[in-house]
Amino acid sequence: MKWQDIGIVVSTKKYGESSLILNLFTENHGLHSGLIKFSNSKKIRNMFQIGNICAVEWTGRLEDQLGYYKSEIEKSVSHNIINNSLKIDVLISLSSLLNKLLADRQVHSSLFLNTINFIHYLNKNEKYWILKYIRWELKFLSELGFGLDLSKCAVTGSKNDLQFISPKSGRAVSAEGAGEWRNKLFVLPKFFLLDNEYTDDKSELLKGFKITTFFLNRYVSSIGIELPDVRDRFTNKLHKL
Repeated sequence: MKWQDIGIVVSTKKYGESSLILNLFTENHGLHSGLIKFSNSKKIRNMFQIGNICAVEWTGRLEDQLGYYKSEIEKSVSHNIINNSLKIDVLISLSSLLNKLLADRQVHSSLFLNTINFIHYLNKNEKYWILKYIRWELKFLSELGFGLDLSKCAVTGSKNDLQFISPKSGRAVSAEGAGEWRNKLFVLPKFFLLDNEYTDDKSELLKGFKITTFFLNRYVSSIGIELPDVRDRFTNKLHKL
């Protein structure tokens, strides 16, 4: 069997003396591993940095085998990421979430496109990359089946004045619908509701992370694992900025 695809490097593991197990998040084959010949040269090692985007060819005798990759780099992680420890952490966080929580070989084409677009944005010297990452986590939650419903108030059915999110249901709640329970609800950041809403206000971003962290933890608890440590490291750094 043979196929060609585009993939994002999400993990690597040395195999023997001259090979790597390369795990990619691919457009048409989902999270997929393959064996690739490894060289100790710096140039070859850099090809498989976390977050690099590769054009690959996979071959295997049977579909469920590990198989072999041939790869060429389409886009490397830029100096804008390498020289920024916070960006490095967020890229590793994203890759770890994909690698740890997605089922192998299940196609997530929409999430793949969203991820590619985020990595391209992260490579640039743009202002709103943290906000973009939170939006990526919202998309990721949807792919896991834990997406938030922000279309209308869970209590009144109104689409107006949505100000909160219920930690129980993941649904939006209006100011009227919140009533005496508002102190037990998450405050809904405006940028969750409007795609054209951008902010670099730390308090707003932390509100967003509080919500995605809660629902990601709910998901991993349901399958008996924990979130990757690097994600906690990233959010802790953000708190200290």
